[in-house]
Amino acid sequence: MRAEQVEAERRRRVEEFLRDIGTSPAQSSSRNPLEQPWGMTPEEFSHRCGPMLMKLFTDARDETAALTEQIEKVEREIDDRVSALYGL
Repeated sequence: MRAEQVEAERRRRVEEFLRDIGTSPAQSSSRNPLEQPWGMTPEEFSHRCGPMLMKLFTDARDETAALTEQIEKVEREIDDRVSALYGL
């Protein structure tokens, strides 16, 4: 899967998560920490949204973290190939 496809899948999952917790993806901004559940701790999430939604958070965090790892792997492969191509 290409990085763009994985990024699109991660975005789809983030939007689903935002809707599930009662936030409109259209009204959210990139500065909203909820836009990056893979980077939030359970404590940060609980502080913002309360403990009742923790299962939604942990599911979204785990899925988006896995997708983020895929994106990083593909980007490293691209970097390695470009470096090899240019002899860097």
